[in-house]
Amino acid sequence: MNKYVTTLALSLALGACSTTPYTGDVITETKTPGGLNVIQTSSRSLLPSGRLAGQEAELAQITATVESIDYKTRVVELRTEAGRVVSLTVSPEVQNFRQVKKGDKLTLDYFESVEFEIRQPTQEERQLAGIEIDTGASAAKGEKPTAVVAGQRIDILSVESIDRKNSLITLKGHEGYVTVKSKYPQNIKFVKVGDTVVVKSSELFAARIKSIG
Repeated sequence: MNKYVTTLALSLALGACSTTPYTGDVITETKTPGGLNVIQTSSRSLLPSGRLAGQEAELAQITATVESIDYKTRVVELRTEAGRVVSLTVSPEVQNFRQVKKGDKLTLDYFESVEFEIRQPTQEERQLAGIEIDTGASAAKGEKPTAVVAGQRIDILSVESIDRKNSLITLKGHEGYVTVKSKYPQNIKFVKVGDTVVVKSSELFAARIKSIG
C-alpha cells in the first residue's frame, strides 16, 4: 500500500460512540534546536450530503549552510544548525547551479497533504485513480538557483470492515488492503462498510537559496 493511502487511512478518523462527528481544526508547530520547523494541520468537516471529509497536512522546513560543493558531480555538503553534515546530489533540473557557493544558506521545504471525502468518485477521478503525476520547475537563467518538485495522486478506497470494539477499520484500494486504528473516536458511527473514500494526495519539495555569500 503506497504512503498516500496509508496516510489517508491514518487520518480518516474512525472510532466509537458519539451522536455527532468531530468537525474542527487542529494546528501544531514543533521547532527543534537543529533548525527543523514542522507545522501539522488536521481538519474535519461534513459534506452537503452529511458524509465526512477532512484533510491532513504537514510542512517541514530546515535551513542549512553549504559546507562544500562539487560542480562536476553536483554533490553539495550541507551543515544544519544542529551541526549535522549531510550530502545532497542536486538534479540536472536545477539551473544556475554554479551560482551556489560555500557559505550560502539554503532553505529546504517539504509539504504533504492528504484530502479525503466519503462519496462516489467522478468519472474523471476513476480514470486518474492510482496514477502519480509529477511536475517540476526551476529558476530562470540568471536567477538564484531553486527547484520545485510536486506530485499529485488520486486513490479510490472502499471500507471493507469495521471493528468497533477495537476502533479498527480495513480499507481496500487497487494496491491491496490496509487496517488502521482510529484517530477521532466519535466518527466511526458515520462510516459504514461499503462506503467509498476518494483521496486526493499531494506533495511538494522545494529548495532555494536564502542568501548568497
